[in-house]
Amino acid sequence: MIKTHTFRLGKYYIDFLDNLDGYCKVPSEKDTLNMLILKGGRRKALTSAIHESMHTEGVPDRFLDGDRDSAEHIARFLWRLGYRKVDTK
Repeated sequence: MIKTHTFRLGKYYIDFLDNLDGYCKVPSEKDTLNMLILKGGRRKALTSAIHESMHTEGVPDRFLDGDRDSAEHIARFLWRLGYRKVDTK
């Protein structure tokens, strides 16, 4: 399972949780960068991964939070195309 990934804002350590939609730390100079995303294979988990990834790419909050969450729109589109999480144990 993926443990790190480098995005535009830096290298992030990735953890998966059952009880949190997501969290991503915006970097400052001395921070360890962490991303928490929802575990599982549901569309909500896909939305969480897209949403937090967009934060790590520097997408402004106005596109991510509130009623017009771009991550939700993208996740719904990808879900309709058939994208699903595949376990690679």
